[in-house]
Amino acid sequence: MAVQLSNQVFSISVGDYGDLSSLRLVGDTFNTNYVMNSSNAPKQNTSDHQWLGELMFTYRLGNGAWTRAWTSNSADARQITSSGNSVQVAYQNSSNNQGIRNFILHETYSLVNDYLHWQMKVTNTSNQTLEIGDWGLPLPFNEYWSGGNNEQIYETRVLSHSFVGHNSSFITAGRPSGIGPYVLLIPDASTGAGLEYQDHWRTEEHPGSTWAMEQGGWSEGLNVFYIHSNVIKSTNRGYLGSTSLSLAPGESKTYAFKFYKVADEQAVKDRLYSEGHVDVTVVPGMIFPTNLKAKFDLHTSKSITSVTAQYPSETTISYLETAPTNHKIYELTLGRLGHNNITVNYGNGEKTVLQFYAIEPVEAALQRHSTFMVNSTQWNVPGDLRDKVFDDWMMQYKAKRNSFAGYWGWGDDWGLTHGQFLAEKNVQKPVASEIKAVDDYLEVAIWTNLMEGHHTDYLVPDFLMPQPNTTPTYRGYAYPHIYNTFFNMYKLANLYPNLISYRNSKNTYLLRAYRIFKALYEGPVAYNWNTGLMGELTTPDIIKALQEEGLTTEANDLIAKMATKYNNFKNTTYPYGSEYNYDNTGEEAVYTLAKMNNNTTMMSKINAKTRAARGHMPVWYYYADPVTITGENWWNFQYTTSLAGYAMDDWTRRHSSKPEVDQRLSYAAKLANIGAINSGQISSDPANIGAVSWTYQAGKGNYGALGLDGGPLFNGWRGMSGEADLGLFGAIKILSSDVAVDPIFGLFGYGCDVTESSNSYAITPKDGVFQRLHLITQKLSLELNRDQYSSAIVTKSKNSIRLTLKNTTPGTTHTTIMSLTGLAAGTYDVLVDGTKNGSVTAANSSTTTVRLNIGTAANYDIRIQSSTDNPSPAGDIVARYEFDETAGSTAADSSGYGQQASVNGGAWGAGRKGNALHFNGTDAYASLPGGIVSSLNDFTIAAWVRVNTHNGWARLFDFGAGTNRYMFLTPKAEGTGMRFAITVSGNGEEQQLNAPELATGVWKHVAVTLSGNTGMMYLDGVEATRNTNMTLKPSSLGLTDRNYIGKSQFDDPYLNGAVDELIIYNRALTAQEIRGLASASSIITAHDVGAHSYAEGAD
Repeated sequence: MAVQLSNQVFSISVGDYGDLSSLRLVGDTFNTNYVMNSSNAPKQNTSDHQWLGELMFTYRLGNGAWTRAWTSNSADARQITSSGNSVQVAYQNSSNNQGIRNFILHETYSLVNDYLHWQMKVTNTSNQTLEIGDWGLPLPFNEYWSGGNNEQIYETRVLSHSFVGHNSSFITAGRPSGIGPYVLLIPDASTGAGLEYQDHWRTEEHPGSTWAMEQGGWSEGLNVFYIHSNVIKSTNRGYLGSTSLSLAPGESKTYAFKFYKVADEQAVKDRLYSEGHVDVTVVPGMIFPTNLKAKFDLHTSKSITSVTAQYPSETTISYLETAPTNHKIYELTLGRLGHNNITVNYGNGEKTVLQFYAIEPVEAALQRHSTFMVNSTQWNVPGDLRDKVFDDWMMQYKAKRNSFAGYWGWGDDWGLTHGQFLAEKNVQKPVASEIKAVDDYLEVAIWTNLMEGHHTDYLVPDFLMPQPNTTPTYRGYAYPHIYNTFFNMYKLANLYPNLISYRNSKNTYLLRAYRIFKALYEGPVAYNWNTGLMGELTTPDIIKALQEEGLTTEANDLIAKMATKYNNFKNTTYPYGSEYNYDNTGEEAVYTLAKMNNNTTMMSKINAKTRAARGHMPVWYYYADPVTITGENWWNFQYTTSLAGYAMDDWTRRHSSKPEVDQRLSYAAKLANIGAINSGQISSDPANIGAVSWTYQAGKGNYGALGLDGGPLFNGWRGMSGEADLGLFGAIKILSSDVAVDPIFGLFGYGCDVTESSNSYAITPKDGVFQRLHLITQKLSLELNRDQYSSAIVTKSKNSIRLTLKNTTPGTTHTTIMSLTGLAAGTYDVLVDGTKNGSVTAANSSTTTVRLNIGTAANYDIRIQSSTDNPSPAGDIVARYEFDETAGSTAADSSGYGQQASVNGGAWGAGRKGNALHFNGTDAYASLPGGIVSSLNDFTIAAWVRVNTHNGWARLFDFGAGTNRYMFLTPKAEGTGMRFAITVSGNGEEQQLNAPELATGVWKHVAVTLSGNTGMMYLDGVEATRNTNMTLKPSSLGLTDRNYIGKSQFDDPYLNGAVDELIIYNRALTAQEIRGLASASSIITAHDVGAHSYAEGAD
């Protein structure tokens, strides 16, 4: 008979098997039993049961054979007693040869204060050394997805997430809706407990057992967690080393774990810290590219002994600081693609392991896969049924799948998504050969072959096969893949009308998209009105396109259909409808419906649900990865990782009360599906480089890939491409460069490099799409409908934006639309290369549309500048510093563009006119905003300077990003004279201008200009030298975040002197204009110099 215990937190039952048959939280939101038992999973009530609390050992005596000892085989040796708030379960001397014998096992369940204590003690009763090779804990939480309505699933069942990481391991079990509270299981640190291995039961290893996956209605199957795993490791599911435990005769060992009630993720982190474990926080996630840096926080009260890399020669780990309270912050760069363990030793012999995954830069990965698709996966067999199909690639065969016989062949969510990805990628970054490949695919493979006989009803058979096609047209899931590909083809024809010779007009593509959409809801099709389908986030854009093309009737039809569908969901308690009773596929679609109707309650539910499905553990194959009905050990990186990440991204930016915290998981979801692209880390075979893998199998093992077509695993990945392209489609829709002021890490750039000045951020995007920028803390978003940006400077007050726009179709004039959400209220001038392009008015939190007239050049300088704050800035001046301040640490920029300089140690004193900034030659300098010269091609930098004494290599100015990329002007290079130099490859590759050294003790006017390939240096208005072979320009340097007056990129001496009237122009001034500056008595514009003559100014 079960023994029941309860206190103010827990109500538990210990069953007849010594198992924890009921685990409930007192005062819970719903009466959820967090563990599986014979009532909620009756098909598991078998002779080989492994309920939570039962234990699995493998041991040997001396050097004898390994023997299994399971408590489920030890009924004759089991004794259950209780006293007070404890239940004791003892095992010894079982007659079963696979029962508990040769040692005594004592299990104790105790309710102590606010936790449930689960203690296990083994005592060696033999006269030989007892070696425990395996000490396993079956942990079947109530994750049994039987039938039933949503209320049953979302109120009575739980999702479990685990971190197997030695002493700081932990496991959570909570409702899939995200409605708390939930249960946390952690080691009792005082006992040295931890987890090192997780085994997952497959039928090959456990034939006939309903506890194996996909048996008896339990898709997930049993997961067993091991404290010691030196025998079970042969199943090859581990990521860490395996250990065993040796006990001398009469010796004992005790391990214990604690169950806690937690309110949310932060409560988990707080509990890990308070219990003496390491609470880990990472940005931008556990998967990140080699051209970005990550940071991780080891939050622990214990000392960190060491942090070591699995591949030290290809990894850089830098300790940064310890922030209050005990947040030990590190920076990480990975050079080796794929899995990377970072081992943390701490406390008194304790350790944990963080598991990261490195991918190549996102832009390179996306292009690698796109090129591979066209070159290797598209059939080119005119007249053949397969012609122009983008087929599934099979890494195990290094060939296309070539299955066109009907059901389970080419089609459905795997076959139909390949073209969908490639079309979306080309909307962002067009490549003519790829666009032609998609156009051919749609016209031949889809319209002519797959949809043969359906050119009037627009129904879509689920699979491609010879006619008559007997595969069904009812599967609604297939339709968005097709209509989204046609819609993207419309966008390509609309944006890039002359890039290829299109097979159809843009409106033909749009109307085909619309009519397939219409057939989905009006035809004999299932999975439509009450089901969220993958890819429905495009619905608002399709409606808008129809309206813009004058197709008002069609647009209104979709609006009406979506209103009906929204009404079907809006009053449901759990609006996540899918073909399974629990799933993730509907989240993105239903969130879109809620957003279209401004239903934040519904949006909040979906955000909470998708977050609850995702792991928060510091291992790359769980972090931000949603769990399906198959559990956390396979089907990892389902397409919803990034596709439903759209919901998290939108909620984080627009509605979250803690966006900087929510951003961590949200951005990790953007990157996660990129890891499925094979850059060599999945398969090193050259034939497979550029392919994608459908899913990862975290449970790995000896029996190959699970799912359709199986085959061997490739470093844990499946060999078939499958639905991976749908995840990449989702990733491209949300990839961005995001800047957040994190409560732990401070300023951090997700998908970008970012530097901060007093009033602005300078950003270099590295997100791979280069069209979106979000300031998470300030709630400002920027998005381009075409082209890309290579650098941006945005003021924190959200009233000024400057970016370098990269023309993706140079040679073709066009209009690029920039959408700005959150721009400070006001009227703004729009400047393109210094020329006013119009003006716009922004209202707080609204979206402002800016139309940019782009010409044929490769790059453009774009500015969105407040008309009120800057009514008439000089168009050719980038920044000008009069240095007429008398105190303070800021030098004003009088250009009107707000490029203030920060003064460090300098002094204000008499200048050539008014005041100047004086430098002591020891530690004084001024710092200019990041990226201040990054958009310049032709330029002029002019200034008055008085050198007191020469310090060799001291700088008048130095703009750069370290000792490889920079440009500087020194009054005296050591052993020579005055020098201007620019390089992108260090000082051995400088392009230079050299002139006599400056005289000391007097004011001298110095100017450097670049026009095309001709650089010139002027001294007091007279040309001093020129170089006609200068191919580098400031824009060649990329984003410069180390921009100085008086200081070098190197460890060179500081300037000893004074600087006055320094001006930066976005063009090369003429010799006449330079003479005018050198003779002028005040700071003037170049226009004024050309229009007037000036009297000689006195030194």
